[in-house]
Amino acid sequence: MLPDRERHALREIEAELTASDPAFAAAFSGPKLRAPRRWNLLLVLCDITAVVMLVVGLFARDAALVLWGTVSAGALVAWHIARAESTRESTEDDAATAGSA
Repeated sequence: MLPDRERHALREIEAELTASDPAFAAAFSGPKLRAPRRWNLLLVLCDITAVVMLVVGLFARDAALVLWGTVSAGALVAWHIARAESTRESTEDDAATAGSA
């Protein structure tokens, strides 16, 4: 986490770069916008996999599948909480930066 002064200086540099060469600045901001979608897709696929493991394990009476489904579901809950916290923190940082500008 950067101090407020350095964050403000970084925002000024970004704004100057965007004003002087928008195509160059867009090259750096593109993948940043696509990465969260990939992580969200991966998270949803993992959720579906954990649920399928649990359901199949229960119907097949396979203790190993039920165990791994339960363990992965617990890990996914932690992952969801961590993603929500990081999203909330980045939103608060953006709001604080916009408020000081």
